[in-house]
Amino acid sequence: MSNTIRSDSYSESVRRGIHPLTTTPIAANRRSATTGNVNRTSAYFPTTSNLSSNSRSATLSAIVTPAHSYQRLSNQQINMETKTKKINTLPKAKPPREVSLRVKFIRLGEVNTLHEKFYAEVVIEARWLYDPEAASWNPNLYVKNALGDIKQEVAHELVNNLDEPVFVGDKLHGIIYVWEIRKLVGTFWEKLELNSFPADVQQLSLQIVARCPIEECVLVENRFQPSMVNREAFLAQQEWFLYEHIETRSTITTEDFSFRPIRQSTYLVTCCVARRPGYFYWNVYLLIFLITLIALTVYGVAPEHPQSRLQITCTLLLTSIMFRWSVSRLLPPVSYLTLLDKYTLVSLVFISLNSIWHSVIGFLIRHMGISKIIDYYVLSIFTAFFIIYHFLMALFLFQALRSRQVMLESDRQYASKLAGMFETFVQGHHAVQRFQERQNSSRTSLFV
Repeated sequence: MSNTIRSDSYSESVRRGIHPLTTTPIAANRRSATTGNVNRTSAYFPTTSNLSSNSRSATLSAIVTPAHSYQRLSNQQINMETKTKKINTLPKAKPPREVSLRVKFIRLGEVNTLHEKFYAEVVIEARWLYDPEAASWNPNLYVKNALGDIKQEVAHELVNNLDEPVFVGDKLHGIIYVWEIRKLVGTFWEKLELNSFPADVQQLSLQIVARCPIEECVLVENRFQPSMVNREAFLAQQEWFLYEHIETRSTITTEDFSFRPIRQSTYLVTCCVARRPGYFYWNVYLLIFLITLIALTVYGVAPEHPQSRLQITCTLLLTSIMFRWSVSRLLPPVSYLTLLDKYTLVSLVFISLNSIWHSVIGFLIRHMGISKIIDYYVLSIFTAFFIIYHFLMALFLFQALRSRQVMLESDRQYASKLAGMFETFVQGHHAVQRFQERQNSSRTSLFV
């Protein structure tokens, strides 16, 4: 029996020639690893019978992975083709319905500048194609800028392209429309632009909105029957001038206060009015002009008596302040200065500067012995300032009134548009002639 010395170290086993890597050829190991016979014994791949079940399944899965990947890709391709076929077989979405609108301002009442609202009686004519499959469909129109509860009357009727009534029971061929007439009476809100007050031009608008989403309904203008306004029934003719043209615009608004935000079609109809500035010329501008002019007459008092000068100028200053407050109550508390505000504030500053100078000249004459001639120079400076700023205010007022000429030109174009819709040339010519007569008669009252 040989005395064999055993060692667990790698170097000892290699030296004695008993380690598997030194006894098994490397080429044989590589061949066994690359051949498909898994039962061959090798140093790198033991016998499959000795492998555990988990190792065997991992080895087999690594071998068959490409087949499973190919099968998975083919299944995905089949699923995509199936989905594409389903999408192609689905019914296509219908385009949104067009609801043509025509608005008639039957009567316009008071335009309240302080509370920014106006009274109106309006008729809204809506028209859309009749669909027998959805006979009860309705755009559910409403006026978004209405204040409080407004009176409303709604009527429906089926008509053909000639606006003649038809009945569903009759076998009629052709296009059938649903004609909805909605009459509204109430007060509506409008944001007023008062930068050029009292020579301002205001737009009185109605915001007509459909309750259904934009994908279902679109509000458009009636191309055959335009909107109109009844100037004869304007109840505020003493204060405002009503133009004849109507401006329309279609837009999209978002209803954010619902469970899901809805994009809705909105139709804006606007009529324009211009304030008659004659009242403010005689009762505001003229009075402030006289008060400011009197401030220059105080220089007739000798500068040795500043108490007399200050008494007069302070009285004029307090009068101007109280007058300004009485005028401000006619306007809402806006964060900008109107044309009238600028004029009254400059006048107050002018009177205040004169009052300051009267106190200064009295002090200089008494304690420093300055000549009185300086008072005449200051009077000349204030007089030149008075003339210049009144000239600038008149220029600003003239520029504000030029916008009214633009509105009159829009009226003329609108009258020509209406004349082109009449059946005969004579009717259109008479309509334009009547408009020109009304325009010439109201031109003086519009600017004065």
